[in-house]
Amino acid sequence: MHTTPRLKSPTLAALLLGLALTARAQSAPPAPVSKAPEDTLRLSEFTVSEKSNRGYIASETMTGTRVATQIKDLPYTVNVITSEFFEDFGMFQLDDTLTQVGGLTGLDIGGSFNLRGFASSSQLRDGFYRLGRYGQTNVDRIEVIKGPNAGIYGRTSPGGMVNMISKAPKKKELVQLTARYGDYETRQGTLEATGSITPNTYYIFTLSQFQRGFDQPFARTRENQGYLAVKHDFADGGHLLASAEYFLQYRHAPTVAAPIIVDQKGTATTTDDEAVGYAKNLARSNAYGPNSELNRGSVTYLVSYDKRLNNVFSIRAAIQNFRARRWDYNTNTGFGTIAINQAPNATTGIVPTPTSTRGALPSKGLIQEDGGGLQFDTVANYSLFNHTVKNKTLATLDFNDYYRWDPTWSTSADAATAAWNAAGSGRVVTLNPDFTPTAPLAYFPERFQWGGELLTRLTRRRATVAGGQFRQESHWWSDTLLTYFGARFDSVKFHERDYAATINAVKYTVAAPYVAERKVHQTKPNLGALYKITPSLRVYANYSESYFVNQTDNPSTIGSTDYKPETAKGKDYGIKGSFFDDRLNFTIGGYYITRANVSVTDTVETAPGSGTFVNITRPDGDQIDRGFEADVNWAINGNYSTGVSYGYVNAKYTHFGSAFPQAIGRDVATISPANGSAYFKYNGSGPLKGFSTNLGVTYLAATPTESPTAGDVPPTATGVRSTVSTKQWALHVPSYTLWNLGFHYKLRTGSKIDQSVHLNFNNLFDREYLKGSGGSFSKNLGDRRAVYFSYTLGFSGLLHP
Repeated sequence: MHTTPRLKSPTLAALLLGLALTARAQSAPPAPVSKAPEDTLRLSEFTVSEKSNRGYIASETMTGTRVATQIKDLPYTVNVITSEFFEDFGMFQLDDTLTQVGGLTGLDIGGSFNLRGFASSSQLRDGFYRLGRYGQTNVDRIEVIKGPNAGIYGRTSPGGMVNMISKAPKKKELVQLTARYGDYETRQGTLEATGSITPNTYYIFTLSQFQRGFDQPFARTRENQGYLAVKHDFADGGHLLASAEYFLQYRHAPTVAAPIIVDQKGTATTTDDEAVGYAKNLARSNAYGPNSELNRGSVTYLVSYDKRLNNVFSIRAAIQNFRARRWDYNTNTGFGTIAINQAPNATTGIVPTPTSTRGALPSKGLIQEDGGGLQFDTVANYSLFNHTVKNKTLATLDFNDYYRWDPTWSTSADAATAAWNAAGSGRVVTLNPDFTPTAPLAYFPERFQWGGELLTRLTRRRATVAGGQFRQESHWWSDTLLTYFGARFDSVKFHERDYAATINAVKYTVAAPYVAERKVHQTKPNLGALYKITPSLRVYANYSESYFVNQTDNPSTIGSTDYKPETAKGKDYGIKGSFFDDRLNFTIGGYYITRANVSVTDTVETAPGSGTFVNITRPDGDQIDRGFEADVNWAINGNYSTGVSYGYVNAKYTHFGSAFPQAIGRDVATISPANGSAYFKYNGSGPLKGFSTNLGVTYLAATPTESPTAGDVPPTATGVRSTVSTKQWALHVPSYTLWNLGFHYKLRTGSKIDQSVHLNFNNLFDREYLKGSGGSFSKNLGDRRAVYFSYTLGFSGLLHP
């Protein structure tokens, strides 16, 4: 029996003990300390003010610097999406429909996203690494730090990082019950409660269940979400926060992608075949059927303590632990490529009817992951040169640990599998000219049967990262010029085992596994400046470097003699404005990022002069991304607000291995070259007090969905390169524009009870489209027009009038 080991570390245990002792020690009355009156009102360096969120607009962030900072004073770009935005636009899941931030697409519950032309496989939750798995009901805001500047947290995608910020406990007593109902059989019930336990101890608690259907038969998603956070404020200014989060998503009969169509031009040869598009109509059918599932869950714990020690020093210590799991069955039997205009049968002269063949061997996968991290931050605020230069020095220590165990089985030669692969079983789907099935689909007939199955994957993977960051920030000439410089150092240790793979012609087993051990050391600098041309207008520029190691890489990849971590160098530059008492804010900027050590295919000779060649995968490629972004938010007055976000990226490979030199200059898969959004909101007053309405539009440009070598023929064993290609790499899903409209009314029926109703129209003009921005829903049909109704009943001050 396999068990998943828990995260064990003397360092982590010591920190937990230290936090507990610190909390207990501070319960005693502190010694008198002389403080200036204004000091008692200063917020923690590590707390973003509640007042920094003004509707859809946020003025502060912690993601850029790990301490609370005004966004307008950052010499790089950070975007924030608030929970009020989620609610007003009927965003019940944080997924790939979130394209409102320029340059950000493909957000996925499994942890992936695309940002500034680069794909990432992990996100942050409250500053700690997470594999996605988040519920919208307990997220207060999404903060997006762009470019290699995200390296302040350690390994990162060159495009930046997404940080999901949890809702914070509040002292005000409030209980809200929300019910949602709408198209796609959408149902959601949510309870959220906040309040004080003691005068200095307060909490937030959320509990929610969400479910919805899709346009494909059998497909349905259900989510259970729970969150509890308790915070205590000590008399001497310290703060202790503890939280627990639960998330479980069931995806029954997951939706499938539209298969590719290849035109065979009526000939028997393959040299003129060409990929011409996607069978969108077939994507309305479910390839997997009722005996299929893909589920994800996680439990996460967080404890943090921060304190302002004096007028100079503040500290923060935090520890996080998570346990995540994923299990799936029969999600590898999707639709296969469809051939049209095939050559006529040599005997009958009849042109074969188009078909799509589904996978032959349904599999069952189980991935169990656990890990966590420790962070210790120290920040010092002080002045030099007779108080003419204000300084902020940040020093951090970080520890992250990740473990994975992932057995996967496929069905074997049992009766059900034999029947599934027999002629006429229905595994091969016959299609009409419009690519709809000619008959109802047949499905694999059984759930997974234990006994006789074939083990196809079994690995144990562990990645441990220890590192730290130093950052020096200075404000010169009465805060006219801000400069910063710093460096990040990380040491990564991999400890990997593979019990089922064949590597270099050697078959490994449980008794004799493949073992990979590796250490990686990285030091990456960052520096930049922001200059105030006027009190309201700033220019900024910065340079930063980052690295990325994928903690989920296969042991054979980690153990390869060619292994190298991906590295990146980036430059950001632009202008920031803040006018009309900070009601109008904008950032317009450009960037230039290079990425090295991309995994590519090289053709190499087996031995000098042998004349025999093989194709190998190794980290030898390069990518370059150039682009610009614009973000504008304007709270025109108390009634009207509006905003625009747009991002353009030119992402290309400059080296993609010697096997496919033709890939140079081709688009990067799933990276949309442009996306943007605009919104308008009206808040009523006078007779319309309590009423609000919002209108939003999002745009996603035509997006490449395939690898830059898809459809190309690899070199032969003699090293001869072929020019034959189906040009599958050139396929793009079409661009699309979606409009969303919301109406809201809040009615207060007394001093302690209020009610609100919400009516949302998503995809207002019923646009049909295919998703193409990566994630688990790439090339899936998007939602058509949907109407949602929500009702919230709120109670305040019932327990403590």
